[in-house]
Amino acid sequence: MGFKKAFEPAEFDRRVSHFKQRMQEVGFDLLICQDPANMGWLTGFDG
Repeated sequence: MGFKKAFEPAEFDRRVSHFKQRMQEVGFDLLICQDPANMGWLTGFDG
C-alpha cells in the first residue's frame, strides 16, 4: 500500500507559484500558516 498524495505535483506547483506571486505583490517575505486546513490546502500536508 503506497502513500496517496493529496494532489498532483503540477497542482502543488500551481498553488505555490500563486502564493509566491501574491506575496510579492503585497510585499511579504514570509508566510506563517498555522491553521491545519490552510496548510493542507497549500501543501497537501495532513498530519
